[in-house]
Amino acid sequence: MTHAVPLPVQVGSRPPEEWDKIEAQQQHEDASPYLMDQRRPPIADPNLPWSELGFEPRWISFDSAACVAALQPSIFASEGADEFSRFRQGAKQRGEVALVISPIGTSSGNASQVFNIFGPLTEPVSIDESNTTIVGKPIGKGAKIKASDNLGHADGQLALLLLNQRASHSWHSLSLHGMEEHHFDGIEYHSPEGTLIPILETDLGEPVVAAWVRPDVSERRYVIPQSAPWATILQWLAEEALPEFVPGALRRARSPLAVDENLQTLRERAATAALTQLDSEYASRRASVEREVAAARSAAGDIREGLLYGTGQQLVRAVQAVLETAALEVVDLDRTLGGTKNADLLCTLGARSRLIEVKSATGRASERAYQDLLRHLREWPSLDESIPVEGGVLIMSAQLRTAPAERSPEPYTRPEFLAAQTEPVVTALSLLKAWLDDDAAAIKSMLFRIEPGPVEAHEESKSVDIEHAPEPSRPPRRWFRRK
Repeated sequence: MTHAVPLPVQVGSRPPEEWDKIEAQQQHEDASPYLMDQRRPPIADPNLPWSELGFEPRWISFDSAACVAALQPSIFASEGADEFSRFRQGAKQRGEVALVISPIGTSSGNASQVFNIFGPLTEPVSIDESNTTIVGKPIGKGAKIKASDNLGHADGQLALLLLNQRASHSWHSLSLHGMEEHHFDGIEYHSPEGTLIPILETDLGEPVVAAWVRPDVSERRYVIPQSAPWATILQWLAEEALPEFVPGALRRARSPLAVDENLQTLRERAATAALTQLDSEYASRRASVEREVAAARSAAGDIREGLLYGTGQQLVRAVQAVLETAALEVVDLDRTLGGTKNADLLCTLGARSRLIEVKSATGRASERAYQDLLRHLREWPSLDESIPVEGGVLIMSAQLRTAPAERSPEPYTRPEFLAAQTEPVVTALSLLKAWLDDDAAAIKSMLFRIEPGPVEAHEESKSVDIEHAPEPSRPPRRWFRRK
């Protein structure tokens, strides 16, 4: 199938003429081992009929933003990673599926210089901007391959094409693998993303040809045998895959005259002008909203980071900021007392005051933190001119090395300890959730064990917008009088 305008496709390879030069240089006696190790990939075959199949290849160093598909892309710099990234950005901007074809099989790029004692190398398919790799495990000769059930039209046609050539292919069992990050304190495993949809499979249900689909369905990547002929794949891409998954690409190719203003009707010109104006207004409005998002994230970033991962003064400052957004009066006792002589904060609601002890732990919460709070409560009356307090609160941020969603909702679980507990214990995560929801009443309830009535709740809702709230007219309370 040919088109009025050839469809551009991003190709993760140097153009054929560059490979011609490389192969000519390899004939020299002084050619370096690195140069001798280069191998022309099948997709750079100069005899591949790109134009007859309706395509225009965009090689490495070519712009790929307008491409309708990516063939054999790479995630490595200088090997097509930038071009592949621009292809995906273009597809996203147009609201199209990023259609990708990745061969998998025995690596031939270093066959002349490297000998692997475990056998031929099989290069995995790495998914950029993801924790996912598609790994292929070679399957022995003679394996029975069949089409998977419930295939769509395009996938079914691809299955038939490859089954007709099954004798020439080396099959690999495909599977998804996540990513491991090695830290000083252990290994963190990230689960693979997306879904691997089988197209051809063995009798054991192992996929040998499959389509990997990103969770948001923005990318559909076909993993095929490296031995599959590109002419066949390109014909299937033009006749089956693009019409089903990227129909807008074919409409653009078949309507080259629609963009010529001299050949447009009055209605077309009016609609185009309206669209241009709409795009301009949208761009202006989007820029304004993006600035609002950036400002909101900047304002919230320190508090969120402090509550989730902060220790010491970073955590104390974050807790103080959250309490102040709930219209509570907060005093930094370390600053007021001139040192760490007691608890971290003094929090007041009306005539009620409580000492706030703020603690963090990389692992499970220590019961000693609660004992520190009780000790500070006992010592509080001995401070000069200290005001009466009704009790204290321990705000605990534990399991800092664990992802927030996986942390325990309760810092303490020992029954004997819980039975003897007399003062509230609040987790930094619960404080964070109330702050994210602008729930001042919940924050006050955590500290002072109160439940707001309808009138009080209504009054609290009026003080949610702390940034635009008027300054209080009364002078700040003097917590410590000079002798």
